[in-house]
Amino acid sequence: MRLVFAVPLVLVACSTPPSARSPLREELAKADTSDVESAVRSCLTEGGWKVDDVGSVSGGSNVVTAYKAKDQTDVYVHPSDQKPRITGGPDDSSPFWKCLGGQLKGGGEDKTDKESGDKEKGDGGKGDKDKPADKE
Repeated sequence: MRLVFAVPLVLVACSTPPSARSPLREELAKADTSDVESAVRSCLTEGGWKVDDVGSVSGGSNVVTAYKAKDQTDVYVHPSDQKPRITGGPDDSSPFWKCLGGQLKGGGEDKTDKESGDKEKGDGGKGDKDKPADKE
């Protein structure tokens, strides 16, 4: 009878984190730590999380903290030689993980470039204080 209770515990203990699954694992392996942290921040924001502007460091890993309603999540971005590269973060089923893979592949660049281009063109130069008005 005790064996029945031990089986679910073993299955949970053997669960693989999203960052250790392919293809995200390969994208994380290729990316610089600063790129991974930037993608983490971007994907948390897209998911409705309010990301702390100032990160922290714990045990040599960068920590990105974010809040949503009364929930808090901490994403640990480890050095490239550590596996898995990311621990913590939202639940495995969260769209954050799919977004992260897309950002690291370069999928998020088009949206960011388009938005920055729209700001320069559509706000009459108000968004770009370094650019003289006669150079628009």
